[in-house]
Amino acid sequence: MTGERARNSRCPLCGGRLRPGVATIPFVLPDTVVLIKDVPAEICLNCHEPYMVGKVTDKITNLLNQLRAFRAEVSIVSYSDAELQPVPTKTTRVRPFATVGES
Repeated sequence: MTGERARNSRCPLCGGRLRPGVATIPFVLPDTVVLIKDVPAEICLNCHEPYMVGKVTDKITNLLNQLRAFRAEVSIVSYSDAELQPVPTKTTRVRPFATVGES
């Protein structure tokens, strides 16, 4: 669920009441799995399903895009890591050292 929290909001899965909290949410992408801890969310008191609001979703999307650039198979990060700096998209080519006798 994205967007702003409605007063007396209910879980779309089971109808339980939603309360503010933090959750650990897995994201399974085609080339990586990312586990984000301490995500602010509305959590169902009945089925425990977490729902994020729009601002959190935007921050998570930015974080996921940055982490995909690292090309790690699995990443585990905290929501506070969403403040990471942009990852460069171009790689710098490194020239190997010359061996003895090469000029």
